Amino acid sequence: METSEKIELLSSDNAVDFAAIWYELADDDHFWLRWRLAVLLREIRRLGLDISAPKVGLDIGCGHGDILRKLTSSTAWHVDGCDLNKAALAFSSTHPGRILFYNINDCRRELAEAYDFVVMFDVIEHIWDTRTFIGSAAYHLKPGGLAFINVPAIQSLYSKYDEIQGHYRRYNKRVLSQHLMDGGLEVCLMRYWGMPLIPIALARKFYVRKMTNTSEIMTAGFAPPSPLVAAFLEGLSILERRLLPYPPFGTSLLAVARKEV
Repeated sequence: METSEKIELLSSDNAVDFAAIWYELADDDHFWLRWRLAVLLREIRRLGLDISAPKVGLDIGCGHGDILRKLTSSTAWHVDGCDLNKAALAFSSTHPGRILFYNINDCRRELAEAYDFVVMFDVIEHIWDTRTFIGSAAYHLKPGGLAFINVPAIQSLYSKYDEIQGHYRRYNKRVLSQHLMDGGLEVCLMRYWGMPLIPIALARKFYVRKMTNTSEIMTAGFAPPSPLVAAFLEGLSILERRLLPYPPFGTSLLAVARKEV
């Protein structure tokens, strides 16, 4: 795929290779992506943040732009996106914000303290040196700015699916809190979500363990096998949000952290 003219090349060309099939599977209507956005918007409201105010943010590791599109359509916020996968960034070529091929560890001077918020959704589990990475994310935040973070949870659910995704770990509250604090951020809130998916993730762990084909593992691990199953999983997300919006455990963990003033 040719690089879109929309993409601004701010870092050296050390592109990240990520299985392209994930971007095919993760369409904007995927139940899990919709669930994740609903959880984020609930916490934004819980914090009393004004979604009608013209805040400016950076989606770090934006991939194919799911969060860019959904935050833009759900709020008045302006969101730029950065990633090191040009093929993924090309999916966001029509997004009104900036689309950056940018390694945040470069800490470009013109982007220092440029943003009211940053988003790191399902990113830091891919990073070995989280202290440096989170510190670099904080570099781009204004004093008092917020970071929205989502990660996979419960290490015992770690499977071959996590391996081929490039995950180093799954998180609990203690570990995520420590990583955020090590990176210079103060934790404001933290909550699990996706409790009904725990038995499904456990079944996935055993189902994919003998598979060897990357596409097969990705498809088995993320794509509902039928529209009926997808509707059932969507129903589980609605049930959790209505009946148990703050479960004690879940397959994912969302946090909001703040850069000190």
